[in-house]
Amino acid sequence: MKIEHYLVLEAIEAGETPEEIARLLDLEPHDVYAVIQLLEERGLVEKRRTFFGERYVLTEAGRRQLEEWRREVLGRAEEAARLRREGRELEAQNLIDQLLPALPVLVALGVLSFALWKLLTSHLPVGEGE
Repeated sequence: MKIEHYLVLEAIEAGETPEEIARLLDLEPHDVYAVIQLLEERGLVEKRRTFFGERYVLTEAGRRQLEEWRREVLGRAEEAARLRREGRELEAQNLIDQLLPALPVLVALGVLSFALWKLLTSHLPVGEGE
């Protein structure tokens, strides 16, 4: 699955609506609905009536997939932090580069701690040539 698919799963788990997910991920709403449809077809999300009206929710398979992805992301983030503490910047940066598009969203949703995010991104170049 693409990183955007996992981020949509994270946002659905957090109770976000498709419109809120679009704003959070800086996507067009129709793109979010396309991802949700794909996730529904894979049996990872379903529409359910809740106290707040109809909402998309994770299925059991969706929760398992999300937990697996979280373990992978957090493992990579912790490994990158360890490599950085050991002075192995290039190896750490390679891991961070794979996670970078997802980091702000994961922090906003409370999946990744702000402290870990700061540690991971503290050595990123601000602009070219710096």
